[in-house]
Amino acid sequence: MPAKGFVFCMALVLLVGCGGISDAPDRRVVTGTVTLDGAPLEGGVIRFRPQPEGPIAAGKIRDGKYEVTNKGGVPLGKQRVEIKGAPILPEDTSGMSLGQIDAATKPAIPIPDKYHKNSELEADVEAGSDPLVLNFDLKK
Repeated sequence: MPAKGFVFCMALVLLVGCGGISDAPDRRVVTGTVTLDGAPLEGGVIRFRPQPEGPIAAGKIRDGKYEVTNKGGVPLGKQRVEIKGAPILPEDTSGMSLGQIDAATKPAIPIPDKYHKNSELEADVEAGSDPLVLNFDLKK
């Protein structure tokens, strides 16, 4: 086989091999609301933990709304959902000193452990092209 033909065949093999099967899970964008005793959760974090294992997907909660889009969203399948209150930063911190930002930051809202550390919340993320809407109404 001439050298050019060999190089062409090797390049073709490499191209086909590089487009191989991905081990990344299929995902879906998940969006929704989080309320605590009927009021929108001002700020926090929502995490989706695949059961029994897999990559965790998370998103910020602001004014009771969240959206998980990173890396395509939440892995498909059964999820344990964890919600944690987080300090709420001002909308615009430009021109503020660290002290001003600290003074303007609202403290985290405590969330009962049954929604965070010992979460009892579950969700099933099924395949679909539109964002999946999951709303969570927490009670103290």
